[in-house]
Amino acid sequence: MDLVVDGLDPIWPLRLPSGWRLCQALHYDIRGWYWVLDRDGETVALDTVDDPDGLGRDGVPTDRLIDLAERSPELARAVYLTAKRIRKGLKGSAEWAHIRQLAGSAPGEYQRALSWTFGDRVASLLDSDHERAVPPDEIMELARRVQWLRRRGTPNRLIGSISASTGRWYGRLRQPTGLFILVVGPDGSGKSSLAEALPALCTGPFRRWKHFHWRPGLLPRAGALLGVPLADPSDPHARAPHGVLASLASLGYHWLDFFVGGWLRIVLTKTRSGLIVMERGWWDIAIDPRRYRIGAPTALVRLLGRFLPQPDLVIALEAPTDVLMARKSEIERVELERQTRAWRSLAVRHAKQVSLDAARPEAEVRTAAREEVFSLLTQRAFSRLGQGWVALPSSSSTRWLLPRGPRATARSGLSVYQPVTFVGRAGWEAGRILATTGLFRLLPRGGGPPEDVRELVAPYMPRRATLAVMRTNHANRYIASVIGPGGEVLSVAKVALDEAGETALGAEANGIETYGKLLSSPLRAPRILEHAPGVLLLEAVRWSARLRPWVLPRDVARGLGRAFAVSSNGGNSGLALGDVAPWNLLQAPDGWVLIDWEDSRVDAPPFYDLFHFLVQGAILLRRPTLRAFTERTPSASWMRDAIRGYAEEAGRPASTWRQHLGDYLRLSMRNLDPSDAEQAKGVAARQRLLRSIA
Repeated sequence: MDLVVDGLDPIWPLRLPSGWRLCQALHYDIRGWYWVLDRDGETVALDTVDDPDGLGRDGVPTDRLIDLAERSPELARAVYLTAKRIRKGLKGSAEWAHIRQLAGSAPGEYQRALSWTFGDRVASLLDSDHERAVPPDEIMELARRVQWLRRRGTPNRLIGSISASTGRWYGRLRQPTGLFILVVGPDGSGKSSLAEALPALCTGPFRRWKHFHWRPGLLPRAGALLGVPLADPSDPHARAPHGVLASLASLGYHWLDFFVGGWLRIVLTKTRSGLIVMERGWWDIAIDPRRYRIGAPTALVRLLGRFLPQPDLVIALEAPTDVLMARKSEIERVELERQTRAWRSLAVRHAKQVSLDAARPEAEVRTAAREEVFSLLTQRAFSRLGQGWVALPSSSSTRWLLPRGPRATARSGLSVYQPVTFVGRAGWEAGRILATTGLFRLLPRGGGPPEDVRELVAPYMPRRATLAVMRTNHANRYIASVIGPGGEVLSVAKVALDEAGETALGAEANGIETYGKLLSSPLRAPRILEHAPGVLLLEAVRWSARLRPWVLPRDVARGLGRAFAVSSNGGNSGLALGDVAPWNLLQAPDGWVLIDWEDSRVDAPPFYDLFHFLVQGAILLRRPTLRAFTERTPSASWMRDAIRGYAEEAGRPASTWRQHLGDYLRLSMRNLDPSDAEQAKGVAARQRLLRSIA
């Protein structure tokens, strides 16, 4: 589809609805982008042009064209198609007849609209001869020169065009838009069948494709130079290996072909959005040296392979040995088993490696291979949107995924995490400095937001908004900050990708709605913006990092005590929010906000929230020390103030705090899972503390 856009949002695919995925984003022109989407195994391509001043390839001012389309869609199509056909030099009579038909509704206005791009004289020539559907060659050539001059006709435009084109090609070389796939596996696994089918299976994201059976083939076959006949491919191990010198010579010759041919036939094709499918490849020499009669050390083969263009995806086909033997009886069983193990253990740098069961029906294997290709394309395409994201602490083990820019956006992205340790605070502050100075953009790009997270949050993202994502300590659960184009945090989404997480989010939403109103200033619950299966959208709180986050402020302790008193009605049990901890308490300009409510309950003993804050800080932050709980009166003044403040508002004697501490320890241990390493640590610490105060 050709689309003329007013104000293109460069990260619009973040808002794609469920089921759609971006596979390719090609910046093919200064003002033009080509997007390829996939849904249910079918692709659709969107060619978007956002060129308000008409200095792009076609030279049509898109803002004027959109105004014209509101009055006459057919005429707007005629103007756009005319400029595009002239630029491409297309002279098909059917295409031009269609343009004439569209323009026939308002010929005078058609000529005036053409003058936006070609000027009055050329526009009149293009519109003068209605009898001939295709403009004469001399008029077509004149119109193309006008388009070229419009784009580069002044020194400033020429410099701008060269600069933009250079930057675009540099980006293509640094981040090629093509894909290099290596199909490997033991004999009989179906490599050739799959490799031949992949280009047709993957049409849409690629402009061209190449298929190599083993090597690039830039150099002729080594045996042909020496007059050696071609070996029987059905029995690859029939001939004896070369000697040492001949093996090294053969290895060097083939390495030269892989190296030079790799750059000329693989890398260049990748930069031009091409698909390269290669069977076996260089690494087959290390796996099956007998096939090539090479007796060189495997370590040397692997070392030389590090200097060759590396594949983006390695598809290893596997099947039970009996299946392989039925397909390729010439190879011994032991050899097939060895090759299978060798391919399984192969590690190719920077490549995604997947194994497919080749014993399944061929159609299923092809479908699975296509899914792996498009999954990699989607991951890569989203990682390259806009200025991208940085993965911390590393791409292989990502906890935080933060926008690399612009500066305000990168700085706001850090607010998805509240530091509560000295190391965390130091790293957080260093990140803020890097973001403020724009140096975040120098950090390597990580992957884009996880697909499941993005799809759940997409309905709540306004135009030009982006995401900062943090993986929580709970499996399949994330926090995502929705950040506006100016760098402001618009909302915060809690996301769950499994049934247990959805249940927890539902409990949290219920806790906020039911018990949040029991809190009083300066303590409050966050406001819920939306709640849907798998996502809880909360208001964005503008908070400040605290120097000593383990300290429970007296006014917060008093607020917790008041909430308990209101809910208990003078009884021995009342409200506990369940997870009042240093990392769940935000200091906002208007007070304090508690952000975790999934474990809220109204049957808790007095002091439960107070002790949870103190004990969690003692276990995970080592502040206060566990010894502070064994003292008759805590030595830390802030701890004494917090206990007294809570007791006063809850209507309980402060002197009973040690008695209630034991109640808290016994009750809180019931909610911990000893099989989880982190929670087992909490159980052990509570048991030690319980013995100490007994």
